[in-house]
Amino acid sequence: MERDDPKLALIVGGRSVGEHLDAAIKRGDVVRREDGALSLTGPQIERDEVGRKGGFLGRAGANDRRCGFLNGFLFDNAYGQTQVPSGCRTCFKVKISTRSLRALMAAKQIAEATPFTTKSGASVDNPANQDLYSTYVYCDGLDEARAAHQALRRAIDADARLGPEVAITIKRGCTNYERKLGPSDRYAFDPGLEAVEAYLAARFRDERPPRKATKAAVAQLRMLRLIRTAYRIGDETYRDFTDGEPLVSPLVSYPPGPEAPAE
Repeated sequence: MERDDPKLALIVGGRSVGEHLDAAIKRGDVVRREDGALSLTGPQIERDEVGRKGGFLGRAGANDRRCGFLNGFLFDNAYGQTQVPSGCRTCFKVKISTRSLRALMAAKQIAEATPFTTKSGASVDNPANQDLYSTYVYCDGLDEARAAHQALRRAIDADARLGPEVAITIKRGCTNYERKLGPSDRYAFDPGLEAVEAYLAARFRDERPPRKATKAAVAQLRMLRLIRTAYRIGDETYRDFTDGEPLVSPLVSYPPGPEAPAE
């Protein structure tokens, strides 16, 4: 059993890491392979390539992290949602909040001009997010995030598609951590977490199914989904990306009463 391994005896949230993993295996969220490898399984594996990771348009750069391992495996399962992983302790994000697809794509362009990892997409269907669209720039530490914020603020203020009214904030780690464990400025990290995470990183096997489509094809399908989302919420700037054409033909509407006779 996982709880018998001395490397997993560290207590988080009142139980050892091994006990948390045993519970995850019993639930079916984690599977232990014959060679001792551990993998996510069932609903925790995102099989929809277009919808994976929220359907965001991403670009890997500096500070690209193993978020599936850190959040999906460690936080949700090895730590039973009771401890932020040590590997996330210096993760800070600059978040650009936009209100139209036009503005989102402008923010995406500016963010991707930086050396950092970024992602951009619709947040309107996320019940834990008040924004319509969001762009995230991943930084290593608060000082780096503050420097990136200043540079992004200048670029966004100068862009006619955006401007000073666009909100830019700095947040720490993933939202689900803070929703579950409280304010991120109060996180604590046991020094023993680093050894546990190094051990589990060596045992973790990513079992996501192989891609069936190219990255370019997935990006195109995600863009189409963004256009459909913009249409659904009444954001007419989607026409910037359809050559001005409506996504669907408008329906005929009728006046509520008889028209006045022509004179």
